[in-house]
Amino acid sequence: MLCLLLAFSLLSQQPDTLTASTVSAKRVGSPPTDATSGEKLQQSLNLADAIRDFSGIQLRDYGGAGGLKTINVRSLGSAHTAFFLDGVPIDNAQNMQVDLGRIPTSTLESVELFQGQRSQLLQTAREYGSASSLHLTSALPSMERSIRLHVHGGAFGTIAPEANWEQGWGQRIRTRLLVSGSTANGRYPFHVKDFRNTPEGYKGYDTLMTRENCDLTAFRALAQLFYLPEGGRYELSINAYDSNRGIPGPVYKQAEQYPLSNDRQEDRSLSVQMGGEQILSERLQLLVRAKYARDVLNYLDVSELDPSISASWNYLQQSVYVSGALDWAATDWLHLGGAADGQLETLQAQVPARRGTLYTAVSAALLKDPWRASLSLQYQLSRGAGNYSFLSPAFLLDWHPAPAWEFGGLVKRSCRLPTFNDLYYTNVTTRTLLPETVWQTAVRWSWKQAFGPWRFTAREELYYNWVQNKLIAVPNGSLFRWSMYNIGGVRIFGDEIAASATYAASRWEAGLTARYSFQWAHDTETGGQIPYIPLHSASFQLFGAWNGFRLEVQGFLTGERFTSSTNRADFRIAPWTTWDATLSWQLQRFRLGIQFKNIFNEQYEVVRQYPMPGFHVLASLDYSF
Repeated sequence: MLCLLLAFSLLSQQPDTLTASTVSAKRVGSPPTDATSGEKLQQSLNLADAIRDFSGIQLRDYGGAGGLKTINVRSLGSAHTAFFLDGVPIDNAQNMQVDLGRIPTSTLESVELFQGQRSQLLQTAREYGSASSLHLTSALPSMERSIRLHVHGGAFGTIAPEANWEQGWGQRIRTRLLVSGSTANGRYPFHVKDFRNTPEGYKGYDTLMTRENCDLTAFRALAQLFYLPEGGRYELSINAYDSNRGIPGPVYKQAEQYPLSNDRQEDRSLSVQMGGEQILSERLQLLVRAKYARDVLNYLDVSELDPSISASWNYLQQSVYVSGALDWAATDWLHLGGAADGQLETLQAQVPARRGTLYTAVSAALLKDPWRASLSLQYQLSRGAGNYSFLSPAFLLDWHPAPAWEFGGLVKRSCRLPTFNDLYYTNVTTRTLLPETVWQTAVRWSWKQAFGPWRFTAREELYYNWVQNKLIAVPNGSLFRWSMYNIGGVRIFGDEIAASATYAASRWEAGLTARYSFQWAHDTETGGQIPYIPLHSASFQLFGAWNGFRLEVQGFLTGERFTSSTNRADFRIAPWTTWDATLSWQLQRFRLGIQFKNIFNEQYEVVRQYPMPGFHVLASLDYSF
């Protein structure tokens, strides 16, 4: 690692814009595809709740407090989206499933979704390699002592208290300590119904049931230390998480009974991460990152038809990650960069697994108003659980002909390596799976303008993705262990459109935001739309605020989907629409919020045979001092 950093020591990108005590990136390239910050993050239940209206994503939700929640961006699958907290990856070598329900948002300053890669010029080598990335940025703790007490609760036995203490020590040190817990029984009523023609004849039923085994009990503790010297920023974070949850299974009708899941999962994780950015000279900047993570997962697999039969699966995953990067402003218009990362991942289970990966990246940017062009090349080499090497080139172009207008485009190649589960914990013994590769192309435009108290924005992005050697999972005698294989390819064409209008006066504020996504994801072998990708989806947000009161209404529309790319009628999932409303009142240090979820009691499924909750109410209370 030291040799690689020395080799790249004369390469870097444009320096960030700095204040006297903190480092912050000046975005001179493409903006994020979508972003959220402020009050929405403070009041969201978790990360999944905060980003579910982002353009181009499908939130995969298995229902209930204990159900897994992941995202699929532009039909590429959840493993193609990388997650970064303050520039350090959040990942899982075992199955590539980052559960968004486990990630709180109350300590975050912003969440940004980027297609290809973000525009920040100083970044780790790992950040250059993914098809899309979700970047979480921690809020800087207050300089003055501050204590925030928060409690969230309501339907399904939900109660989630949280205490956050922040303290500044002089001008350069700030600290945060947060503890939180949550519990929910997850029991909610739903309709299970099926009306279709089968080889045995017509069958039909519509029954009211209560969702079971969706309970969750969790505890989290976070400690953060920020050091802010002149021209730099350094942080240290320690995060502990412990949970016990029921894993809800599919709901379907048999001749005599409804088989229900009794599976349980325990998670215990501890992570320590640190990072820093520092100006070394007028033209040179340094970035360092490091992380150690230890995750224990105990899974109890209970037979649905005979509860006396069960199997226990125990996993211990450990990961060590280090990174270093330099950026160098060679001239006012030419900027060069280089980075190198190393990661070692181990998994102790029935079949032990180990993987070491080296990431290196070089980049160059040409800045000449109103143009910006950047070219990067990432190389990754993996040994251990499969031996792979891969080159990921990327080219980004931006044009700002006027302050209100922006145009841009990208071309990029990225890959997704087989996971430990893909290679070892399947009913197929082969370990010769190929990486899933993606070529991405996109063009976009955006416009923003202010007219007195009014602000208007509009944007559109057209994209085409070509996926080769797509990894497919199919059940083979057990729903816990799956068979894995590669198929030829998937062609994806999409269009994302978003527009907003806001009005702000002395006491009044109002706004409307609308987003629409079209995704045609074509399986080249079957000729149909790939599973769980709707052709059309949209979201709407309308809000009004006056004198401390705020009312927000959100709507989510998802078109029909299929569970198989053959797109037959018996694989169809019906379209659905849900509407939520939030009413809040802020009075100095107090804030009271009430959320009305699924107002019209829509009975729907995000994943087939995993019913979602109907109408329910949640409330939250904040007090700061």
